Amino acid sequence: MSRFCRLRLYKRKATLIINIKINRRTFIYLIGFFYSSILKSESVCNKTPRQPKGPFFKENKTTSINDLSNNGKATGELIKIEGKILDESCKPYPFCEIDIWQANSYGKYNHKNDFSENKIDEFFYGYKKITSDKNGNYFFTTILPGSYKISKDIVRPPHIHLLIKTKNKKSLTTQIYFKNHPHNKNDFIFNSVKSKSLLEVSLKKSNNIFKGLFNIII
Repeated sequence: MSRFCRLRLYKRKATLIINIKINRRTFIYLIGFFYSSILKSESVCNKTPRQPKGPFFKENKTTSINDLSNNGKATGELIKIEGKILDESCKPYPFCEIDIWQANSYGKYNHKNDFSENKIDEFFYGYKKITSDKNGNYFFTTILPGSYKISKDIVRPPHIHLLIKTKNKKSLTTQIYFKNHPHNKNDFIFNSVKSKSLLEVSLKKSNNIFKGLFNIII
């Protein structure tokens, strides 16, 4: 084989090797790009819908223990709600203040403006302010709230009010509802939002207490 032919063959091999390296490099880059895109698309949390504060809010100035049930003395089914407070990128909000208020198991608020004839439970607190931890985790123990009438024909389903305030001054007022409760379908406040499932919690019994997971996205 002549020197000229050997030179041309060498150049072809070198070009082929360069192309293979570029193709491998491009392939690895594309794999990394698509993988990071998938991770990015998965790291999206849907915001928790806002709900009205209602007429029975009263501010708690200091935080306290995470128990509205008075150590189980309040009448009603004991429940525990827990979850995380996150932003839309699913990153936790640390040390948030959470105001919690609700009706007792008879459907009455511990509030001077609740003029209903529903029964008062002197052992039920009804109002608490708690704080999430450094990872955005929170929990509280309470009793399953009762339904109550707001007019002759309108009954509000069991729900728990929350007001969340982050360290960077963001806030959210919302309500927790209980999945598959029969009064949910006719409640005008619950049905005012499209993503109703983001306001619902499912309860499962564990060691004599019903537990539910409710993540809050601000």
